Amino acid sequence: MAEKILEVKNLKTYFRTDAGLTKAVNDVSFSVERGKTLGIVGESGCGKSITSLSIMGLVETPPGVIAGGEIILDGQDLLKKTDDEMRAIRGKKIAMIFQEPMTSLNPVFTIGQQLVEALMLHEKITKQQAKEKAVEMLKLVRIPLAEKRFNEYPHQLSGGMRQRVMIAMALCCDPELLICDEPTTALDVTIQAQILELINELKEKTGASVMMITHDLGVIAEVADDVMVMYAGKVVEHATCDQIFDKPLHPYTYGLMNCIPKLDGDDTKELSVIEGMVPSFDDMPKGCAFCPRCPEAMDICREKMPKLAWTEGREVRCFKYTEEWEENVE
Repeated sequence: MAEKILEVKNLKTYFRTDAGLTKAVNDVSFSVERGKTLGIVGESGCGKSITSLSIMGLVETPPGVIAGGEIILDGQDLLKKTDDEMRAIRGKKIAMIFQEPMTSLNPVFTIGQQLVEALMLHEKITKQQAKEKAVEMLKLVRIPLAEKRFNEYPHQLSGGMRQRVMIAMALCCDPELLICDEPTTALDVTIQAQILELINELKEKTGASVMMITHDLGVIAEVADDVMVMYAGKVVEHATCDQIFDKPLHPYTYGLMNCIPKLDGDDTKELSVIEGMVPSFDDMPKGCAFCPRCPEAMDICREKMPKLAWTEGREVRCFKYTEEWEENVE
């Protein structure tokens, strides 16, 4: 059986707002196997990024609060760690690449200063050793003229180069888990392909596990071993990448897959869309959250929320796949 580097159990991350309690991550469970990539996919506002921030211990409190659950990394529950202990874990055992490198890098410090700071915070090395390792990391992520770039500021680099710097910074202390939150959103298609190839290569070299958070199914197809589909703060389907692309089961997953243009399709047909909008967290429907947009909704869907149940070799949250409705209600 594959070793699990990360286990998230019944995670609940809520935000107290003027409109009431927002359940941004509502009883989410999953695991990441060592050396594997888990893709987390869904529309904006489904809870993907809040899940990653909860794991990193970066949920702003208040208004945010982790109301329940466990986040087990290497056998230790991160939710029981102090702020100082989490600062030692972030960057060393678990690192994150954010979606907008220009706002993630400090504009008043050089690239080299920021890399050296990250290295000296976690590694017992001299400043000269940290500088040598930083230049080595810049070369590893294929930044040309690494010694020159070391002394430049973020604004002097292109978007693709800044994202490579973020990858170098995330990997410089050899983390066991790398979380990528929409790492290619602001990049053009060519650079996006290079960044994904780079993440895949570095994963193979370092043996790190990866959580890839995105709304782009093309990215998922490129890098993921397993896929978790989220909707309105809950997991609706969890399967292997092949299962998701070959035969999506949940109506939401099927809708997402159907929205992808097909190269061999009829180019005169309109693109498929999922009608409606993701519901607001402070105005959720009574039953299944996807029910108002679902073309296959039944009466029970409007009244009850189905459990995440095992069917056809994967987990799916839908009444379509069970006859024992009363036993399959949350």
